[in-house]
Amino acid sequence: MTASRYLPQLLEKDTQKFQQYFIEQRFPPHYSKSITQQNLGEQFHLLMQQLMMGLPVEPLLLTYPDMAHWVKQLHPIINIPAQKKLCNINKQMLIAEWRLVAHYDLLIEWEQKTIVVDWTTERHIPQPEKLEDSWKTQLRLFLLTETQEIPPQYISIIYCFVNEDEFPTIYQFNYNQERHDVFIDRLAVTLSKLPTTTNSTNESELSPENSMNEHYTNLQKFFKGEISAAEYLETVPEVEI
Repeated sequence: MTASRYLPQLLEKDTQKFQQYFIEQRFPPHYSKSITQQNLGEQFHLLMQQLMMGLPVEPLLLTYPDMAHWVKQLHPIINIPAQKKLCNINKQMLIAEWRLVAHYDLLIEWEQKTIVVDWTTERHIPQPEKLEDSWKTQLRLFLLTETQEIPPQYISIIYCFVNEDEFPTIYQFNYNQERHDVFIDRLAVTLSKLPTTTNSTNESELSPENSMNEHYTNLQKFFKGEISAAEYLETVPEVEI
């Protein structure tokens, strides 16, 4: 788990901390999870990747009974009949000089329907409404819609929190056009907070407030297809990193 995973929500909530962490690279000592918990999650994701690829995992399951139990919990979901299943992939989209990236443990596709499946060993389970509204969720759904041109109403996401119980904790959220439009606005506002510089020789230089408003408007037009990517990029100020 890298620090960049937290970039959007940190930028949205606290621009000053974003500046410290991601521009000045000054991270707090407690920023990362414990190495043990992080390694456990990475090992389980690797095991699931091998399983979905059809590679033999029985020796590993015999050695790690906890993971064997987690795999058993996920069987009903990963065995859902489908026309296509894609495991361990990324979707990305370049906006100005910023690349938005989302990871997908599993994509299940049939006819026009696509289901995102995320499995995790996290012990902290957020409230459903917070998880649905999180950047982690909304960015995944947004990028899937934009990169694969899938209507939002045909997309949903399932979170599986594996545990020691008989069944995992499962949340499913459906996407729609209204949520997609709301996230476009949210993304535009958030990206407008990125540190920018303007040409000091330009006599018609915009005020910071007007510059942000113009950026916000142009980004909305780009997302809605009213201007091309090239036209949008011409309006974006230089970004200092």
